[in-house]
Amino acid sequence: MKKNKAMSGTFLLFVLSLAACNGKPQTGPDTLPSPTNLSAVLEGTDKARLDWNDNCPDESGYYLFVRGSADVKQEMIILPANTTSYLAERLKSESEYRYSLQAFREDGALSLRADFPDLQTPAVQPVDPEPDPSEVLRLNWAELSGLPLPDAVKVYKTEDALEGKPFHAWYAQAKCDKEVEFKVLFPGDQITQSIDQQAEADGKCLVLVNGGIFSGKFLRPIGFAIYDGLQTPWRVSEDEDRIRIDREYWSSDGKLHPVSRGLFGVDQNGIPGVYWSFTPEHGTVYVYDQPIPSTAGENVCQAGSTTYPCPPAPWMPYNAVTCGPVLLKDGKCPISAEKTAKGYWKTNYELWADDIFGVTQHPDRTAVGYKSDGSIILLVCDGRIDGSDGATTLQMAKIMRGLGCIGALNLDGGGSTGMWVKGAGHINDMTGGNRPVVTTLGFFLCK
Repeated sequence: MKKNKAMSGTFLLFVLSLAACNGKPQTGPDTLPSPTNLSAVLEGTDKARLDWNDNCPDESGYYLFVRGSADVKQEMIILPANTTSYLAERLKSESEYRYSLQAFREDGALSLRADFPDLQTPAVQPVDPEPDPSEVLRLNWAELSGLPLPDAVKVYKTEDALEGKPFHAWYAQAKCDKEVEFKVLFPGDQITQSIDQQAEADGKCLVLVNGGIFSGKFLRPIGFAIYDGLQTPWRVSEDEDRIRIDREYWSSDGKLHPVSRGLFGVDQNGIPGVYWSFTPEHGTVYVYDQPIPSTAGENVCQAGSTTYPCPPAPWMPYNAVTCGPVLLKDGKCPISAEKTAKGYWKTNYELWADDIFGVTQHPDRTAVGYKSDGSIILLVCDGRIDGSDGATTLQMAKIMRGLGCIGALNLDGGGSTGMWVKGAGHINDMTGGNRPVVTTLGFFLCK
């Protein structure tokens, strides 16, 4: 879904992309040799392999420009020096893509742009993958009827036992279109409000759940959120070190590690995605298809960059939250119960505390995910009450797969877990009260 709101104050790469697509100079003080022998070949139905010859011995990198038909977002991707290949992924079906390449040097010198052959992707009917039966939990869900919701939004409940233990859960699903959109709410810096308050303050809200984890004196997210293109304020630690915990974290091993945060969101066109994110500075967001492999008890990794842990993905969040762990990425669960020789969780790349990473903990939980057709799912479950024993992160991953998700992210849980639905109000257990939270996310009528 395309938005009309300006994106002032948002991301460096996005700003660069606008500059690139709207008349960036073709040459600088000196003209660098242009790349040659450019080829563009489709791999499957949604990937394109771009190859070229690097004719410049001292470039600082490349600008890769992306243009195409109306449903293709114009953007610029920065590639490192001496690159001769790039894999473009998640191409839309039945769309035209036009790529061009330009070498640049830090002193401002540029090559002339060289064009790749145009690409036309074929029509594809999305098919949900069939997961391994050992990695999926399918429960019996009953739709909640009589709610004043558009046809595109459905809400379901289950009281099936979860692997032999009592379990209550709800999920809402929507295919965002011209009538319904996915959004993130942020009530304001250093402000917390309950899910119900945030939902009821927005007259277009249809379904709302809690968002990312937060804590500390300044009541800012651990990580960040993006709401209509704006990033929440930078959060630093409250001790004298003033650590920017959007990008680094003191782990239980006593070391300061760089961290990539799990992220779920939609881009400006409403296309959902699950990635790992890194913020080298406030206002700059890189999103990756793999995490920085930080592991407690092991050597400290590099910080995220335009080349590490991999080149950034060609997707930028417009409404998104960070949290973790990532439950599903490309249909696969990236976490496990495996531990290192030193006794730390081996796949806890985001260095969450045990009660958050929790492959053995089963509190109330909240998760968000998406299916291959673009439908978004919001899921909450009760925990720590007689009627519902909660779920582990691994069980949440299996449940989301059972609902057809190919990407999913664990959100804040415990006393923060909640779901508000128009016409029904707060539908899950509120033992201990209705906790105020910082960020929320859900489905809204389009403006």
